[in-house]
Amino acid sequence: MRDQRVGALRAQDLPVYDARIVSAGKYWLTVSNTGFIGAGKGPEDRNKKVFPPEFDRRVLGIKYTPSFEFPPGSRDDYLRVAGLVIGGIVGTDTLVSTSSEGMSLGGEEFYSFTPLRHSSSLRSSPYFVESAIAEQQFTAEFQDSTARQDYPWFDELDRRRHNPLRASVRQEAMAWSSGFADRFLILDIWIRNAGDRAINDLYIGYSVRPQVLNESDPTVWYREGSGSVCGFTPTAAIPIAHELDTLNLAWAASVDGAPESLTDFGSSGVTGAIGVRVLRAPTGAMSFNWWVSGYHRNSYFSWGPRMERDRVEYDPGYSEPWGDRGRYHILANGEIDYDQVYSALDHTPSGWRAPVSDPDLVRRIITKSHPDFVLSHGPVPVLMPGDSIPFTVAIIAADNFHRDPANFAMDFDPYDPHKYVQNLDFSDLIKTARWADWWFDNPGVDTDGDGDRGRAFLVNCDGEGHCDSVYYKGDGIPDWKGPSAPPPPPFEMSTFQGEVLLRWTGEYSETAIDAFSLRRDFEGYRLYLGKFDQDDQYSMVSSWDIEDYERLEYVEVGRTWKTISYPHPPEDWPGLMDDPDFNVYDYLVKDPAYAYRDMVTDTTRNVAGEIIKIETRERLTVWQAEAYNRGNEYEEAGYPEINAIQRVGERDTVVNDEVITYGIYEARLTNLNPAIPLYVSITAFDQGDYLRDFDPLESSQSNNSEYAHFIYTPDIVADSGLRVSVYPN
Repeated sequence: MRDQRVGALRAQDLPVYDARIVSAGKYWLTVSNTGFIGAGKGPEDRNKKVFPPEFDRRVLGIKYTPSFEFPPGSRDDYLRVAGLVIGGIVGTDTLVSTSSEGMSLGGEEFYSFTPLRHSSSLRSSPYFVESAIAEQQFTAEFQDSTARQDYPWFDELDRRRHNPLRASVRQEAMAWSSGFADRFLILDIWIRNAGDRAINDLYIGYSVRPQVLNESDPTVWYREGSGSVCGFTPTAAIPIAHELDTLNLAWAASVDGAPESLTDFGSSGVTGAIGVRVLRAPTGAMSFNWWVSGYHRNSYFSWGPRMERDRVEYDPGYSEPWGDRGRYHILANGEIDYDQVYSALDHTPSGWRAPVSDPDLVRRIITKSHPDFVLSHGPVPVLMPGDSIPFTVAIIAADNFHRDPANFAMDFDPYDPHKYVQNLDFSDLIKTARWADWWFDNPGVDTDGDGDRGRAFLVNCDGEGHCDSVYYKGDGIPDWKGPSAPPPPPFEMSTFQGEVLLRWTGEYSETAIDAFSLRRDFEGYRLYLGKFDQDDQYSMVSSWDIEDYERLEYVEVGRTWKTISYPHPPEDWPGLMDDPDFNVYDYLVKDPAYAYRDMVTDTTRNVAGEIIKIETRERLTVWQAEAYNRGNEYEEAGYPEINAIQRVGERDTVVNDEVITYGIYEARLTNLNPAIPLYVSITAFDQGDYLRDFDPLESSQSNNSEYAHFIYTPDIVADSGLRVSVYPN
């Protein structure tokens, strides 16, 4: 159903206000045509910031406008508003414009004269456009070149109204439903100098006002611990490579996770985190600045980290920026502020201003405030009239940041917050931020063909110096895609009375190289039938896969098993283990008592990636089947079964001077109702990637399907001399 909203367009000489709800992934997020995201929620202006997206609210069955809510329908919201901020020098004037209220002079500074445009890369969508990148994509075009006289936002420092840079912006808000990409939104922003004067020393940033709370929590505005806390994670270790990966990830979360008790978060717990990561930006310095403001004992306060050297003539003593010169200074100061939770600690030896001395105000700053923060990059030395520059940002929804309901109540001390911080879980936040970067720019993929495939770590090196390359950075050219399943095989179909015969080869599926692991990771095929040609309407009839096994290591903490190898056929494992007598079938029981034992050397690193311990220990490992190990014949509940899918032959092909063997397959289904036509689909699936924590992927059923009537095909009738009859008679 297409959008039939009325009233989004106004008179052509007036700005247009429009908003939509992004819902393709595992979150709901409101986007606007003037560049900001979020619904601008707060006790004083609930749902007044955006043009209400009534169409999407009806489709989703809700009566409110979510800001950045995940999981969808939970009322757990993580954002008030966020948006672009740009600042530069035009002539002798220092000018800044933003679409986020956290950095504004008090109101709107960008305007749009067109509603949002909805497009989709899905051919099944009524919004399908060939050029679309994402499954759900909203395009906004806005500018700061029109100064509205009825909104006289005032620069307190320069004693003037807001003065625009004359910038024109195009913003693509893009979302996907793929399991790899369903918890981040990517904003691809292009900024053009639409004026007739150069913009010098241009800085570009993203301003965020998080507000992490459950909308149904009655204690949300007064409970200690009910505020939001923000921080910055510059790097994170890649465990498999024991190396550091640059993240530059800003984040915010509830201070306490809003638990119902010391043992249970309950239905109103807000345990996730919002992350913001810049994926593409101008070269130069990066800054992360945050501040909080509000009232304490009936007096207004504003506070945030500032370097002692960061004292300028337009600093009013507050940490929130004032005027265009103050806002520009925040964008350009090159500071990386320490995390909000460390606000009570003395950082003066490192050059920071002294912390607040009032202990009550300290707790107010950390536990009951909602901060503003801005990530910025630059400068661009000059942006000439007509020139454009890109800026790409990922908005991330992370799970399980809070795992212990008692952490804040039992472990938080503003003057010694380390135990509290140690009980926070950054793993999903880091993983999802890394996935957003990989989706934007695939590691190991030479997109522009210049020979650069990005940066890699060397792992699994043997005694002869042979190593595996694990690419962790791309070549700097956007790819806009994630890991993909092997391509499904084209197939031939012949129908008979109540039967269907399918034939195909693995020429494409079994020779394809995964873009991320750079391996041929084909695992098997699945056969489906369905009344409707939609992925969720198919039923699996049969599955065929290679017999192979992956190695698992026992982890004493939690008494779990983790994958430490790609799967290999049983005949390959003696060579891999350097033991001709090794038999993988001897180690298929997940029990430490029956595990294979060897010695291994571990290198332990801290969060910063520094080596803190090297030790040798005994390792316990077992092997488990990848997928079901269902070949032509297999056992099911102790009984032999014949697979409906049969590998009936093999062929060789040469790819890049390598001889590769692929299979020839047939599948025959019988006892089908001739009166009920069905869609028939064959998919291919892979092995996943344990190094990158990717689950196995399967191709889409609806992308490789045929509609079948289970009666004799005309050529069979002609060849067999069968008589035409009517069914049913």
